[in-house]
Amino acid sequence: MIFLLAFGFEKNDAWFSKDKFKHFFTSYIIYSVFYEVESKKTSSLITFSIGLSKEIYDGFRKEKFSYKDLFWDVLGIGLGIALLSS
Repeated sequence: MIFLLAFGFEKNDAWFSKDKFKHFFTSYIIYSVFYEVESKKTSSLITFSIGLSKEIYDGFRKEKFSYKDLFWDVLGIGLGIALLSS
C-alpha cells in the first residue's frame, strides 16, 4: 500500500486495450502451465504473484502501477480455472 501512495496509479489507463488482452492471455497461459504440476490454489497464487510483481516493477517505471492490468490478470486466471478444472 505504501508503494502505491509513493508511486501512484497509471493515468489514462483504458479498461480495454491490446495490453489488457496480453495480461489476460498471459495469465491464462501461466496458470495453465503451473496447473500441470501444481494444485489449482498454488497455480493461482503463483500466477497472481507474477502479475503483481510485474505491476510493482512498472511502478518504478514510466508506466506506473495498473490495477486494471491486475483485474485482467485475475480474469485470465479465472478462465484457466474454468477450463481446466472440469
